[in-house]
Amino acid sequence: MKRERNVSLLLMLVLLVAVGQMAQTIYIPAIAGMAADLNAREGAVQSVMAAYLLTYGVSQLFYGPLADRMGRRPVILFGMSLFMLATLVATFTHSLTVLIIASAIQGMGTGVGGVMARTLPRDLYSGSELRHANSLLNMGILISPLLAPLIGGLLTTVWSWRACYLFLLVLCAGVTWSMARWMPETRPTGTLNMRLITRYKTLLGNGMFGCYLLMLIGGLAGIAVFEASSGVLMGSVLGLSSMAVSILFILPIPAAFFGAWFAGRQNKRFSTLMWQAVVSCLLAGLMMWIPGWFGVMNLWTLLLPAALFFFGAGMLFPLATSGAMEPFPFLAGTAGALVGGMQNIGSGGLAWLSAQLPQTSQFSLGMLMTFAGLLILLSWLPLALRQGQHEQTV
Repeated sequence: MKRERNVSLLLMLVLLVAVGQMAQTIYIPAIAGMAADLNAREGAVQSVMAAYLLTYGVSQLFYGPLADRMGRRPVILFGMSLFMLATLVATFTHSLTVLIIASAIQGMGTGVGGVMARTLPRDLYSGSELRHANSLLNMGILISPLLAPLIGGLLTTVWSWRACYLFLLVLCAGVTWSMARWMPETRPTGTLNMRLITRYKTLLGNGMFGCYLLMLIGGLAGIAVFEASSGVLMGSVLGLSSMAVSILFILPIPAAFFGAWFAGRQNKRFSTLMWQAVVSCLLAGLMMWIPGWFGVMNLWTLLLPAALFFFGAGMLFPLATSGAMEPFPFLAGTAGALVGGMQNIGSGGLAWLSAQLPQTSQFSLGMLMTFAGLLILLSWLPLALRQGQHEQTV
């Protein structure tokens, strides 16, 4: 009975996180139309994603400790209500500035989903079961980025980009109602009563936690910069239609799904899986960057490196998240907040930097993805040395 309840909670969690994931990518095929409607350049529309990711990350730093103190349910319901209000504003605005502000408030709301994606599995599982649950959760979460651009391309083609935000509003309302009705409280009894600063000092003072955190930042940052740039590169530079962009945009995502499955296999050495993830991300960054040195860009040079990076990141997320979260059962909310918050602040910063760089070739994109791969490698090396003879199995 408990196992069935846990599976039901994981399914609700997938839907909760799906709202935030879809809000990030559903409008990618509509960037050209948004720019024309709002009288702005297409590169400036990328700031919508950057604003969302930054507040999505920062808000998690507050949701986590609140979830440890007040419980999981109240913060979930508050965050999703905030998202619905911001989405209503975004749907009807005619100003890019207002859209960016609304997107930032959306991120403040759905930040709660990012925290819970890391907190609830730790509430329910431990040890190898936690790693396996994180792998299954990541596989489920990856379905929404697959669907979002397709839905966005269809809605934009049939109606307009505003229909994308109406869809998000209806989806969020349904998810919020479901969680209010059926989700139980999962906060462990005996949660530590510590001050906010003390919680963060405990976590950040742990060297292993810090290394895993930097790896997760690098993984999400590499994906975010591809998501932020690909719509402009494929739509404006290669001249593809919004529906073509929406279809091509999702092609690398199954690689992340496969990576999450690959990382969740039983009886495989933790360090071996991590090395495979690290090398995949770094190699993908170089494969994206090198064609840019020679002014070469086509669908193959964009999508093949992206698929390899997504595969590596798909492995990295469940492995590194489990490594970071497992030692802190009574600080799960705060640990989840730091992991999710810093991941999205880092990826939002890189997406913002991408928007400031030239978007006429894949040089800038490849450079930033290579930087993300190097960050992952340099963060893993101290952990690999510490593993030594203490191999873990997944």
